[in-house]
Amino acid sequence: MKKIKKAVVKAAAKKAPAKKAPAKKAPVKKAAAHAAAKPAAAKPAAVKKAPVQEALTKNELAEIAAALSEMKVDISKNVEDKKTYDMLEPEVGDSIDQATQSLDKEILFELSDNERKILRDVDAALRKMEKGTYGYCEHCKKAIEKKRIKALPSARYCMACQCGSERSGL
Repeated sequence: MKKIKKAVVKAAAKKAPAKKAPAKKAPVKKAAAHAAAKPAAAKPAAVKKAPVQEALTKNELAEIAAALSEMKVDISKNVEDKKTYDMLEPEVGDSIDQATQSLDKEILFELSDNERKILRDVDAALRKMEKGTYGYCEHCKKAIEKKRIKALPSARYCMACQCGSERSGL
């Protein structure tokens, strides 16, 4: 009988360790909870409507007109000063000095070209004020945001149209 008991005990001993602990179901539940949260997040969000742009007040227009006029005077003065500087500068005989002088003139020309472009934009903005079309995008004809106008009084386009034109390289 001892042999039978030993065999049963050995079999029982073998069976006990052979049983594995039940698999943890907590991670599965977390994954299921996480998966359940995804469809809720997948619902389309409510579309936000752009706020209606308020027209510029007379006081705001007057302030902007004054700022544009001041910009025009400053830029015109800078362009004239650069022209005067170019005429006063004597020619130098050394080839290295001439190359340096040529580069300086090219840089001044680029700067004055940029200032002329800004001056044209400022003049256009002042003409729009006279016509009553100031503050509207030249492309889509919608009102330009007040923040943009205050930051860049000579703005010709709203942010959407400006970004679109920069992306397309126009």
